[in-house]
Amino acid sequence: MVGITALGLLALSLPVFASTDTPATSFQTGWIRFLLTLIILIIWFVCASRRKKEIGGWLLYYYIRLYIGAIIVILVIVGRRDSYLSEAWINTPDLYPFFLLTTVPGLLLYCAEIVVAEKLRRSRNYAYVPILRYILFANIVSSLIAIAINDKYFEGSSPGFSTNIMTMIWPIIWIPYFYFSKRVKSVFKNRDWLSG
Repeated sequence: MVGITALGLLALSLPVFASTDTPATSFQTGWIRFLLTLIILIIWFVCASRRKKEIGGWLLYYYIRLYIGAIIVILVIVGRRDSYLSEAWINTPDLYPFFLLTTVPGLLLYCAEIVVAEKLRRSRNYAYVPILRYILFANIVSSLIAIAINDKYFEGSSPGFSTNIMTMIWPIIWIPYFYFSKRVKSVFKNRDWLSG
């Protein structure tokens, strides 16, 4: 049952590509879905096979999702870099600050999450866990603000709307994990995790 749940959560963490009516894009979408499914299965297998290791199971999945997310964020920023320049908003300059409010805080919080999570992984110092939780809570607040701004000024139709929903879902999942996980306490607080 845990494996099925993990597979479902892995599927949610990667972007979903909608199919279109044209045969060429349908073929490309089919290959993309196949590759995503293959990647999901590989990640699931790696996490499941390392579940008895110190950084394994759900904790390993957290780190894999974090680093894959960083790659996706970089690709999106590079692909949409012109959107972050004020010249791109020359027709609607009043919306530019609101666009920045919906994107920049989330990006900065994601960078902070990566830095703190990596320091936690390397040092195994439990002092970073509460900081990571605060960042995850701030991510929820940032996402709620971005959703409200998108709904009011961009009529909820901007591409960032679904991204803001996803950036809110992941902290909601990981906050309880970093509060109640026996593995987190054992690896980072007690430092008594036994590899088996």
